[in-house]
Amino acid sequence: MVSHKKSILVSAVAASTALVGVVVASPAQAAPNRSCTANVGNSGLSAAVVAHSGQRIAYRAINATGCDIGIYVGQGVSHVRIDGVWVTGAGFQGIFAEKTSHISIEHSVVTDGGWKTIDPTAPPLAGNGLHSYVGQSFAISLFGVSHSTVRGNLVFNNGRGGIGVMDNGANDPGHLSMAPYQNPSAAPVDASYDSVVGNRTWANYNGCGLVAATQNFGGSLSHLMLADNTIAGQGLSMTKGADVGGLVVAADPPDSSVSNVSVRGNRVTNSVEGGVVVNAEAFNSFTKDVTVEGNRLSGNNWGAQEAPKTAGVVVFENPGWNAQPVPPQAKAPVNINTVITRNFITSQFYGIWATGNQAPKVRWNYIRVTAGGMPVSIG
Repeated sequence: MVSHKKSILVSAVAASTALVGVVVASPAQAAPNRSCTANVGNSGLSAAVVAHSGQRIAYRAINATGCDIGIYVGQGVSHVRIDGVWVTGAGFQGIFAEKTSHISIEHSVVTDGGWKTIDPTAPPLAGNGLHSYVGQSFAISLFGVSHSTVRGNLVFNNGRGGIGVMDNGANDPGHLSMAPYQNPSAAPVDASYDSVVGNRTWANYNGCGLVAATQNFGGSLSHLMLADNTIAGQGLSMTKGADVGGLVVAADPPDSSVSNVSVRGNRVTNSVEGGVVVNAEAFNSFTKDVTVEGNRLSGNNWGAQEAPKTAGVVVFENPGWNAQPVPPQAKAPVNINTVITRNFITSQFYGIWATGNQAPKVRWNYIRVTAGGMPVSIG
């Protein structure tokens, strides 16, 4: 998610997680999809199911093998409820909603998708170096979506990250990145009043476990609840890539912002990057009023991505966006009024690691560090 990821060269870590508490249709009930709707939303991608406004898609198995997207919710298609669905086999994104509002995705399983998004013939993406023709491609993607909920889902064994909440606009992160699938004159579509609550993610390779981040110049995310999610990193697979894990709140491009975000009650373990990461990534970008509270974090940032050693919570500013200095008259990126409180942090060299012009407010955390470690490092 951030623009300075290091390569990961370590042995894989194997683990397993049972499917508990989710009632869905069995994947054995669905045959491979034989009819995909092409170029949905002028994305350049096909979809097995295309939703319409007011629709409830419930208690069914969708085998999207042969399609790029499992369920597509397009621009202006609102009040769609996806409940108790098993989505498997989508080449790019299991569930993709964009430029709309009032969407709920609940008690569903999204698995075995996203593997087509990594393409060795594609140029490397700025920031992470992945070879792909799409900028972002999560198992569950909400890009430019507001007043929506992602709750109680299982997301595992996908090829490009777990759950992503992002803005939309001239850069549509879920579309193919070349013309005519991008519209440079498109109006910005922000994301606000979204909740991502009580989901379980693991083994989602080549992308973060849960991300709320801007993707457009001047883009905005606000009033987000990221709560009670479990993100369990599975290490590195020499065939699938790194299960990056982590929970990220980021203002990435210039002039973008992320504000009023509650990161509460999540459990994040064994992530390549920091357990919870808050960062402003470019000139004139900022995060504001991000509260990191009551999370349980252990064994994160083992890939030394943002901090030099393992770290539970990471807060930083990265003014060298795309290796470019802050222009004259522009402001450096900043994280404003970040609060880190009542977290339970163990097996980390740094419990909390922060850099930048505005130090986070740190109070009432339980932190147990590894040998020689520092509970709090603010530089």
